[in-house]
Amino acid sequence: MIAALVAFAEMNLAAATAIIGVLTMRRHVHRLMGPGAAYLLWAVVPAAMVATLIPARTIVVSVPVASLSGLPWSDAISPLAAGILGMIWAAGALATIAVMVLRQYLFLRDASLGLAGPAVIGFLKPRIVTPGDFTTRFSAIEQKLILEHEQVHLERHDARINAAVALARCVMWFNPLVHLGAKALRADQEASCDAAVIENRPRARRVYAETLLKTQMETRPLPVGCYWPAEDVHPLTERIGMLTRAPFSHRRRLAAAAAVLALVGGGGVTAWAAQPARQVLAEAKAAEVVWVSPLLGGPELLVQINAISPGPPPDPGAPPGQ
Repeated sequence: MIAALVAFAEMNLAAATAIIGVLTMRRHVHRLMGPGAAYLLWAVVPAAMVATLIPARTIVVSVPVASLSGLPWSDAISPLAAGILGMIWAAGALATIAVMVLRQYLFLRDASLGLAGPAVIGFLKPRIVTPGDFTTRFSAIEQKLILEHEQVHLERHDARINAAVALARCVMWFNPLVHLGAKALRADQEASCDAAVIENRPRARRVYAETLLKTQMETRPLPVGCYWPAEDVHPLTERIGMLTRAPFSHRRRLAAAAAVLALVGGGGVTAWAAQPARQVLAEAKAAEVVWVSPLLGGPELLVQINAISPGPPPDPGAPPGQ
């Protein structure tokens, strides 16, 4: 139980650090490399989380048997405290799951009544849904643009990605950075789909921007799926602003993808290397002394000194050589 809590804490720390890094870089990546690269950058977060599950390097430490009980890291969390923490986490996770399920149900209910959409819903078999007034509210070209946008979501499996993000939010419900990162990821996801559609229809920029404005309506949260309308005015402003920029060349997009993948790999390696070494305690021999430096301070830094036991002092009255 205690080992599981430590692993879970390390995973949360890695996720939070990676999210902070992505939130810091995403706007610069969006401007220099395009919205597709900014969306791909979010792969750093799961890479860092998975890296913490890879066993860290192991250090064998020789310790006298009498000192095993007195080492500072032996005073771990008590099983009772670990159990209480586990129950608090389970209660929070169940509450978050309940909220997610309720939001999903309300959206599906509205979609069945023709009051929600355009969107991609479903996990195992994602599908596109449109509002009841889809054909009357939007012109033929606007309908094509919307359906192409949702088709990009289907081809990229974005609904399944969002389902994994929703699961992460339930598991890490106590981590505010996870919820903040999930919202930013959805904004980058929509902008990336916008860019893919405009790349195929560069002359439809103005119509596409007008279509975005038409779909600005009351927000209906959709935890598992992809919802066309923006959650607030800022992502919508960013999406429309992106339409005014010149598209990136194919070579530049490939270079951006390679650079972002290198960042993803580097993030995973960094998260693994940042883990503290796993120490394996072994009984020291009689001629070995383990010394914990008070200056270096900490159970991680142990210095093993090989010394020869001086033995009992010689007897002054004994003959020489004995």
